[in-house]
Amino acid sequence: MNSLRVKIFVGVIAILALMAGGIMAYSSRAVRSAMVEAEQRSVENVLQMAELAIRSQYLQLLSDKVGTIQDRKEAFRQFGQTVRSTLETLALQARRSGMSEEAARANALDWLSGLAPVSGDYIFAFDRTGRAVIYPDQAMVGQDLSGFRDIRGRPVTQAAWSDSELYGSSFLTYGWKSLKGSATEQKYGLFVPFPRWGWMIGIVGDVGALQRVTDQRRAELVERLTGSLRALKMAGDGFVFVFDGSDRPVIAPKSGATDWTKPAVLAELKAMASDGDASGRLAPLPSAGAERGVEAQVFRLKALDWYVAAIVSSSALAKPAQDLIFNQGLVFAGGILLAAILAWFLAQRISRPLVALTHRARALPEVDFTQSPPERAAPPTRAGGDEIGRLASAFSFMEDSLYRNVQTVMRVTQERERIEGELNVARDIQLGLLPKIFPAFPHRSEIDIHAALVSAKEVGGDLYDFYFIDERHLCFTIGDVAGKGVPAALFMAITKTLIKSAADRFAEPWQMMAAVNDTLASDNPNSIFVTSLIGILDCVTGDIRYCNGGHNPPLVIREGGRVECLRPISGPALGVVEGMDYEPLAMKLEPGETLVLYTDGVTEAMNARGELYEDDRLLHLLESQDPFMPAERLVERIMSDVHAHAGDTPQSDDITLVALRFHKPSKRPS
Repeated sequence: MNSLRVKIFVGVIAILALMAGGIMAYSSRAVRSAMVEAEQRSVENVLQMAELAIRSQYLQLLSDKVGTIQDRKEAFRQFGQTVRSTLETLALQARRSGMSEEAARANALDWLSGLAPVSGDYIFAFDRTGRAVIYPDQAMVGQDLSGFRDIRGRPVTQAAWSDSELYGSSFLTYGWKSLKGSATEQKYGLFVPFPRWGWMIGIVGDVGALQRVTDQRRAELVERLTGSLRALKMAGDGFVFVFDGSDRPVIAPKSGATDWTKPAVLAELKAMASDGDASGRLAPLPSAGAERGVEAQVFRLKALDWYVAAIVSSSALAKPAQDLIFNQGLVFAGGILLAAILAWFLAQRISRPLVALTHRARALPEVDFTQSPPERAAPPTRAGGDEIGRLASAFSFMEDSLYRNVQTVMRVTQERERIEGELNVARDIQLGLLPKIFPAFPHRSEIDIHAALVSAKEVGGDLYDFYFIDERHLCFTIGDVAGKGVPAALFMAITKTLIKSAADRFAEPWQMMAAVNDTLASDNPNSIFVTSLIGILDCVTGDIRYCNGGHNPPLVIREGGRVECLRPISGPALGVVEGMDYEPLAMKLEPGETLVLYTDGVTEAMNARGELYEDDRLLHLLESQDPFMPAERLVERIMSDVHAHAGDTPQSDDITLVALRFHKPSKRPS
């Protein structure tokens, strides 16, 4: 099997065999699917006709039921209006004739007791306490009726009064004591209030009477549907029957097929039923018996809880597919035999030039591509425009490209090594401009200063510096040039030089910053700017005069560990606009307190989740440290926490820290 010729031969035969098997399987499924689809369409048409017939009859039944209820409601409303207007008339006549209120009520009750409601059973009345004032059963007069409840669980008497106060009258369906015994019957009624005497008049109808009318019409519906469904013609011995959710037959199966109503069969039919909205499909019905080989399709009418089932035979569906598969098998067997012979000769023709290319490829590891390509003869492969010929040409092109690419990589590598060497020298020069020997002033016990700078690239744009202007005053500065790399490093060197030069000419930090800003802004074609902070510490008093040009606010660790953030800004960053005035700022360090300066590379250090280090974390870190910690350890602790936050995420900005701790002032001349 390691021979390409054998692989091609076996591959061709395998492909043909798979194709033949696939085609035969597809044909079998296609033929069966076509037969099933034809039968499916027939069944769907029959079921649609049955569904339309049932729905139309049911809608008519529902319309008749709704119409009957609406007619009863309307008759009750008109009767209730008549009763209320008559009671108003009786009350008015009694008042005009001087009849007492009690006598007027008694006459009204006598009149109400003799009334029979239109389309209803009887009327009764109760007062606001729920006690009956008239009732067909005289034994109930004076009894509390609040124990009867409507279909929502509310006491009927209370619901009638509360609904009438909102809507003027109330129509309720409720359970009520039968006039013929103690049983409870379902009733419906209209309740009309007569506020003058505190009566609620109930006009009552029997729900059972309505249901009996509905049942009679439903029986007529079933009789009509039975005739319609029995007239439908199904393929073979197919038929349609209907049963309800309680497994009772509504329209029985065809004569002599009573076993279709067995519980197991009906349960399976229910399981495969669609609800009328989703389209169902014919599916096997195992519970009917494997010997029958039938399929069924069912849909459910939710409104009636009816299941309409169509049963068809599936025994005739398999034979056309079986005949087709047998004939196709004979054709494919002959085709594969012929293809095997041709594939063997084709495999030999294809593998011969590939073997030659293989020998040439094995010789490539011994070639020295660092030298110029030698003159060589044409590749020992057959010429041609087919894939094999193009492969041979591509192989020769690849070999020539390897020579060129190796030479190019060597030149690029040499150039990169040269640039990296120059950048390393530039980094050393840049770091040489900054104080890097600590402790910086071992002979000055009143101060403890330490700094650290980590560039994001080989060279960066952050700067710091500190030096004594005289025996008493220490000048310190920190800055951050916008950008990174070589341009920022050059701008940083210029800025540092200008600040030190300004310190020789001016006594106040704000004057130094204004002078440096004017010089940078006067010739700044690339609009590079630098945020900076310049300060002067009086080593005797601890007073600091400083100027903040758009830089991060300095932090002071006060006595007891409290951290103070000095947020005032003197003015904008340096190098933006000439002629800017910078506001002088001042603060004081008590013995044991520490000033912390930093660039935004600290607070904007980012981890793998894109979360920044942020000012709050720096504040919390400083508050948690020993307030007597030396400046060097404090800088190391901050840098360690920043690196722990960033993890393996590449550094995106230069990081610079300066910590200045003030000890007991020395006694030096002013």
